[in-house]
Amino acid sequence: MRRRGLLASIALVFCTLFVTVHHTWAQDEPFPIELRVGETFEVCTSGQIVCPAMGPICDDLKIAVPVGLPGDLGLGFKGVGSGTTLCSAASSAGLRHVFRIIVR
Repeated sequence: MRRRGLLASIALVFCTLFVTVHHTWAQDEPFPIELRVGETFEVCTSGQIVCPAMGPICDDLKIAVPVGLPGDLGLGFKGVGSGTTLCSAASSAGLRHVFRIIVR
């Protein structure tokens, strides 16, 4: 009987951890990034995504474009024109993160 209680307690702890971590990973709003024209946001070094990042997408390429960064810096988003757009990238953990890129 004691063993069953111990197993139930362990299962409860794991379920609580899973729900907490999953909720932390969930993203309600796009992560806001403010850039100037010509400036680049380094996705991998920002800590917002697990790298290597892949599959970058930007809604409006007149405002921001995905760029490969030199060395081990990985992926970036570069501001090319004034405005606001949404960009996203998939992390190596399988989650896609959305960024609201505001270029001034």
